[in-house]
Amino acid sequence: MNNQMNSIIMQPCVSYWGMYKSRRVLNAILSYYFPVYGLTHKDFFTFYPVLGFVEALIYQADEAVELSQSEKLFDRQEKPWIQRFSKIISLLKECNLYQLSIEKELEKLGEYYELENYLMSQNLVTYSDIIKSVELRTSDTRTLHIILLEIAKKPYHKNVFDLMWPLEVLADIFDDINSYKDDVDKDHYNTYRMFVRLYGKKAPDYLQTEIDRYKSIFRERITKLPEDEQKVYRQIASVYKQECLIETIPEPILE
Repeated sequence: MNNQMNSIIMQPCVSYWGMYKSRRVLNAILSYYFPVYGLTHKDFFTFYPVLGFVEALIYQADEAVELSQSEKLFDRQEKPWIQRFSKIISLLKECNLYQLSIEKELEKLGEYYELENYLMSQNLVTYSDIIKSVELRTSDTRTLHIILLEIAKKPYHKNVFDLMWPLEVLADIFDDINSYKDDVDKDHYNTYRMFVRLYGKKAPDYLQTEIDRYKSIFRERITKLPEDEQKVYRQIASVYKQECLIETIPEPILE
């Protein structure tokens, strides 16, 4: 009994807030990835316990990092993530779902938190750092994607990950556009906020250029697929377009 109680499976690790914040990414997994593997919404709760646990812990780490940033404690970003990283790895091992590829994606999140803290602590930011940050940030989605394959016992195909990658980046950019004013008010990291810091009043034009670039990457990659597979991904892109719709990029707030 003692061994069971010491198991990560039996420990209270996840908060309501973490579960609440994880909704967007879990919805993306359901909307964009389930159709690829012939899964339906009825299958969701087969996967939810592990996927929900992992994403909630990631958001709890995100919340802790943002709190440190608001207190200007930029040297404390590692501990909140390391603690949760360890719990995620322990759970995956206990559930026989561990893969080195999952750990590598989770390590990219640690790299993201470090870069985010660096950008928040600097007056000067660079284009390359902002883009690297937004691309690292989607590692949680790819983590859940790999876990989904492990639970469903589906094969890993790199071309699927490569195709979905630009949509993942776009979803994160649009999420930051929608939360832009709130993130500025709370002094939180935000991709559009970094564009404004770098480009000032011209930030909407530069951000739109990046949005168009990622859309172009997706269109280019989808044309390389067989026609029957293209239909699946075009349907996914249609769902994505409806869920990530924004009317305009808001006016930049010059801080």
